[in-house]
Amino acid sequence: NTKRGTAIFFAVLRIIAAIVCAFLLYTFVFTMCLGQTNYGNIIGALYCLNVIIDVILYPILRKKRWLRNFTRVCGAVMLVFAVYCGGISALIASEMVHGEERAVAASSAGGTPQTVIVLGCKVIDGEPSPMLALRLGKAEEYLKAHPDTVCVVTGGMGSDEEISEAECMYRYLIRAGIDADRIYKEDRSTDTTENLRFTTEIIEAEGLPQDVVVVSECYHIYRGVRQAKLNGLHAAGICPSSDPVIITLPSYWLREIFAVTRDLLFA
Repeated sequence: NTKRGTAIFFAVLRIIAAIVCAFLLYTFVFTMCLGQTNYGNIIGALYCLNVIIDVILYPILRKKRWLRNFTRVCGAVMLVFAVYCGGISALIASEMVHGEERAVAASSAGGTPQTVIVLGCKVIDGEPSPMLALRLGKAEEYLKAHPDTVCVVTGGMGSDEEISEAECMYRYLIRAGIDADRIYKEDRSTDTTENLRFTTEIIEAEGLPQDVVVVSECYHIYRGVRQAKLNGLHAAGICPSSDPVIITLPSYWLREIFAVTRDLLFA
């Protein structure tokens, strides 16, 4: 009875894992169909496909001893990978959940001046992409709620962009009613590391507050805040709701896990 109960328990776990991976596989493929292919959705899709195949073929795999042992080794490796992803996700989620609370608390503590840093994202036909529009909406909300803050919009111009991301964000915030003298542009950077490095140079050159609020997507905010701190800034992060892009979130979240890993190893 105990042996049968254990077998049923693990069978249920395999089925649950297959169902979860089937949903995640759909999100990864959906994101790729939008033309947004990255190593997050490629590796995620391969991982999920492997789990699903293992569950389907399990009755066959367990009949041969070498196949059974090979499957166990693969399963152990995949489990370690999943646990590691969970650990990095906890770091990302912590900044996502508590960042705005820390940012507002710092602003309320004696009216401490702050610099809002909006990290760049793709520009399409001179206008913000949906993700960039979400970041800008959050920045606009924070800037209007805290009129003593200034802002640095940061991002260069990609090969498929008509204007720099910084220029696009500058125009958006001006249209939203933010005074031009509150906005500084950093338009040389090509990645998150350069975003914060070049922005720090502007903050120091212009004498702006080094107490900063980094604005980006929920999955990206931990890395943005970490890079700000590595550049000597006192940072907290705020992010918009992820609801409008929830179907693509697993893809970008997994890609971010690899990016965080790279930064932890080499930054």
